[in-house]
Amino acid sequence: MDDIFEIKFSFEQKVKDEVITKFANKQGGQFNVFSYHWQPFVWAAVIGFLRDERKPLTPPIADKPFSLATMRAHEGEQDAQSLICMCIAKHGSLDILKNPQEAIQLINEYANGGFYYIMKLMDNGENTFNDLEKVKQEIFNRHVQQ
Repeated sequence: MDDIFEIKFSFEQKVKDEVITKFANKQGGQFNVFSYHWQPFVWAAVIGFLRDERKPLTPPIADKPFSLATMRAHEGEQDAQSLICMCIAKHGSLDILKNPQEAIQLINEYANGGFYYIMKLMDNGENTFNDLEKVKQEIFNRHVQQ
């Protein structure tokens, strides 16, 4: 069986260009909001899970994916655990962990939904995401539409 921590995440080249590289510098670099490329992925995944926006990925797919192990190795242990917990909650049972590829795919699709929501906000004139407080507000102070 595959190790869920070693399976690489995927994301569209478009979201890498328009969101990931905009809000995170190269791996380990310094930026106003995120230091690592996996961090905006987690941000997008949280938004996707909270908004229940799941979107299948379409090519082209970016060429530099990372894994839950990458997150754990770079101060993201709780982020990795949170993604797994949200994945289990959306699936409705722990059985999703019996197929780690399926679990990672589910996380990929919710992250993609979150990325498209972020891009929609940016297209509508939202330009304060380089402010860490704005990012926190987007994640924690939202009113989720029922």
